[in-house]
Amino acid sequence: MNLNIHENMFDLSGKTALVTGGGYGLGRALVRGLAGHGAQVISVARSADALAETFSKLNPQHRYIVGDLTGDAVYEELDQMTEHIDILVNNHGGDPFIKPWPEQTPDDWRSTYEINVVASMRLIHLLSPKMTKRGFGRIINVASIYGFLGQDKRNTVSRGGAGAYTAAKHGVIGLTRYVACQLGTTGVTVNALSPGMIPWSKADKEGERLRERLAGMTPVGRNGTPEDFVTAVVFLAAEGSGFVNGASIVVDGGWSAW
Repeated sequence: MNLNIHENMFDLSGKTALVTGGGYGLGRALVRGLAGHGAQVISVARSADALAETFSKLNPQHRYIVGDLTGDAVYEELDQMTEHIDILVNNHGGDPFIKPWPEQTPDDWRSTYEINVVASMRLIHLLSPKMTKRGFGRIINVASIYGFLGQDKRNTVSRGGAGAYTAAKHGVIGLTRYVACQLGTTGVTVNALSPGMIPWSKADKEGERLRERLAGMTPVGRNGTPEDFVTAVVFLAAEGSGFVNGASIVVDGGWSAW
């Protein structure tokens, strides 16, 4: 059987990617990973210093935009770009609000929904028409395993206090599935990446105990790193993944398999 697999199936040369939230952690790894696979990368985030650090090791063809995705100015700037965006990675979303349920407010939920769901919808709405016109596009929304859970009783980090974040990540997965159906015949695919636990705790004794506890609750016996997710995003971004659409790829070391 000839599967017609060729070695450049996941080469991103000639493609331009827009990665939001590229200043730290997962976003930084995605910017560098996509660039390493040949894509020209543009990133949007709020911290100029963090973006400068992300791009410090990349050549000048890659660039960044400092902006807030909850405002209007950054969308106006993106609309004026001369580059054609082939790959959109919606990696913004912020940290979960960690508050007990009785203390959570409507404003907590509004702001979390705004950055996770509404900002992603606005970027897709802005950039997908040009993708469909060219007959190619890859949209990857970074969700979370919280997008499948209500409350995981094993999670000693949020302790049930990430209600707004949980609801918003469910929304991201719903947005992904809906838009995947709308754009499916155009050559544009829409998928979600749902990472598991990546502990961002401080490098102190308490932080080390937290990392050890989380690793012990993961079947592979270790915590995730930002680099663990680069391969999945490169796969979803490439031409070779054209029949993957409306999916949520879980990368959590087996956390959700327990």
